[in-house]
Amino acid sequence: MKNLSVDLETFSSVNLGKCGVYKYAESDDFEILLFGYSVDGSEVQVVDLAQGETIPEVVLSALTDETVTKWAFNAQFERVCLSRYLRDKGINVNPDQTGKSEGLFLNPSSWHCTMIWSATLGLPMSLESVGAVLGLDKQKLTSGKNLIKYFCLPCNPTKVNGGRTRNKYFHDKEKWEQFKSYNKRDVEVEMSIQEKLSRFPVPDFLWQEFYLDQEINDRGIEIDPLFVESAIRLDQEVKTHLVDELKHITGLENPNSVLQMRSWLKEHGLEMESLGKKEVAKELKTVGKELAEVLRLRQQLAKSSVKKYTAMKNAACMDDRERGMFRFYGANRTGRFAGRLVQLQNLPQNHLPDLAEARSLVKQGNVEALEMLYEDIPDTLSQLIRTAFIPRTGFKFIVADFSAIEARVLAWLAGEKWRMRVFAEGRDIYCSSASQMFRVPVEKHGVNGHLRQKGKIAELACIAEGELVLTDEGLVPIEEVTTKQKVWDGENWVNHNGVVFKGVKEVIEYEGLRATPDHLVWVKGKPKPIRFIESAICKTHLIQTGDGRRTIRLGENHQCRETLESKAKPLLCIDTMRRVRKRPMAGLKQSKVGQIKRVSSLLAAETNTNMVRKAAKYCKTAMYQSKRSKLQKLWCKRDKVVLPFCFRSRLVDFTRGRQCAKRLGIRSDKYKRQLRKRKYPLCSKNSQSKQQTERYPNTVGATILAIRKIGSYENAIERNRQRRNHIKSKYSCRTTQKKLAFNRSKTRVYDIRNAGPNHRFTVSGKLVHN
Repeated sequence: MKNLSVDLETFSSVNLGKCGVYKYAESDDFEILLFGYSVDGSEVQVVDLAQGETIPEVVLSALTDETVTKWAFNAQFERVCLSRYLRDKGINVNPDQTGKSEGLFLNPSSWHCTMIWSATLGLPMSLESVGAVLGLDKQKLTSGKNLIKYFCLPCNPTKVNGGRTRNKYFHDKEKWEQFKSYNKRDVEVEMSIQEKLSRFPVPDFLWQEFYLDQEINDRGIEIDPLFVESAIRLDQEVKTHLVDELKHITGLENPNSVLQMRSWLKEHGLEMESLGKKEVAKELKTVGKELAEVLRLRQQLAKSSVKKYTAMKNAACMDDRERGMFRFYGANRTGRFAGRLVQLQNLPQNHLPDLAEARSLVKQGNVEALEMLYEDIPDTLSQLIRTAFIPRTGFKFIVADFSAIEARVLAWLAGEKWRMRVFAEGRDIYCSSASQMFRVPVEKHGVNGHLRQKGKIAELACIAEGELVLTDEGLVPIEEVTTKQKVWDGENWVNHNGVVFKGVKEVIEYEGLRATPDHLVWVKGKPKPIRFIESAICKTHLIQTGDGRRTIRLGENHQCRETLESKAKPLLCIDTMRRVRKRPMAGLKQSKVGQIKRVSSLLAAETNTNMVRKAAKYCKTAMYQSKRSKLQKLWCKRDKVVLPFCFRSRLVDFTRGRQCAKRLGIRSDKYKRQLRKRKYPLCSKNSQSKQQTERYPNTVGATILAIRKIGSYENAIERNRQRRNHIKSKYSCRTTQKKLAFNRSKTRVYDIRNAGPNHRFTVSGKLVHN
């Protein structure tokens, strides 16, 4: 046996999502219900452990044999659950690590995970989605969710189910047979993924990193359970006191309700769009004493970081260790590790000078002393979160991180000397960037230190290549924007300091905008910008500027559509008669043939006439004089305007006014044409009139029709030329869009420096921070 593919169906009363697989498998009622496996690609077998069947000895031996490669989708789950199963059977799962915390689990070095394999190729990280993307013949059964809910999760006791808290195989034998088929299909799908991806093997160094990740998760990190319990209890007491105090001051039924609190503040003369930390801190500087007290108490009540204590309690195993805190290849485009459960990569900083004393008071539950020494108890609890973790005896935790690693690498790649000089001199790149942005000195924890965060955002956040920026010269791809062009900041046209290339980064797409997840965007209902990834997760709508519902700007003269339509004379016209010129005609020829029966005599032609038109009964009448070329009314966006194209007429303009190309026969002496007559069947061949060639008018979409009077380009530009304002039209070239859509996950990114006093601009119709 060389390869063993496995999949499990299990039961546990512990919430897998909140507590993680290690705590899940540790539960007293944990049980493996079904064990599906395949040896070296053979037919899948399902062992019904719930009904007393047993796993073959050869398979049990293979689970602990490091020469046999075990395969599973999300292999960590199978490995941890099988470790518990084997320990219960008295089998030593990891002899090399006996006596250590990681010795409780099967050695990960003989396990391969098809979920990680899929992630390295940019595929989704769910079995169902991977199967759909790869177009497998056998897909994951959609009935699995209901079956898992029925057999794998506790149920509520009712009169109908006899008060039971769990559904077993004998409660619904038909569903149980379906459940076994579902387990078998999961193994088949996992094996099909292996076959599909076999041409793209995972490099050995990535598997080594995966094993290291599994070892870290198996070892875990110890916590102080008494301190965690005291912090949770203290937090509940303090919040109860805060709610009572706010009820007394405001009279609100639920002071923790954002809607009720905003209404109360509005009644007292303070209208706030948000009760976020920054907004509250800003208002605290200006409001009166009573409102300041309410805002201060509300800010303490809303402290969310203390919830990490609850997460610690939920995930802690029996030996007081937190396991499964990291996910290898959590970001399936870049391979970056991701945090899970307690999120150890995102712990609040602490600035208390007496951490040991504060920690001791919390562990004792001494509320009075804490209130006397520390004004804000929730904030104190937040700063003490890191002290809840305990290092091994004789060791200590060291907090380490690469300093501005992205900025250093990008500066070197781009060859920006001033940035590399900042790093060489040991200065803060975020402060230097902020100083250039705002043209003031910026020092960390010093003068204008609050601007450093904006400098950091400018360093890390950027827009994908090809995204169209709204400028005073129309829509321009961000990489082609120049300092001569002004950008629209939602209110005014503003200057900027040019575009900077930020390298190749992972981007996401939401509501038509492609940008890095950290880029700041404005959303509806928020007075301040938020991170792009947050808006996508929360499904908040991005603020649109310059779209079809508002006044937009056309061309390069910076006038809105209504102004142009009212002031500018149209350049285009609709001829009422085909092939009749608006310029004077040198002369009109008459037929040399004699009079024809039942046909009135032709009128004697006058020389140098301007234009003719058809008259009733062919009697003599005054010649029609056109006043001016007239463009028919434009109805609304995306309506079509029908315009004729004549061989010797001028070219119709697309988007920009241009000098039309010269064609043969546009001079007045070229307009000598024979006046056509009606065809009469009895006339001679020489007197027959030629049949006029029918020319059907082309149509021009109103969405790409520019109305221009001055400032036109002298040279004609072809319609399908890329990177013009009209490339978004459905009639125009889609080459650029297709190229950009080829790789939507990782692309070249850019940003605009110092876009006006508000530091924002419009890209893809959305308002973003620069």
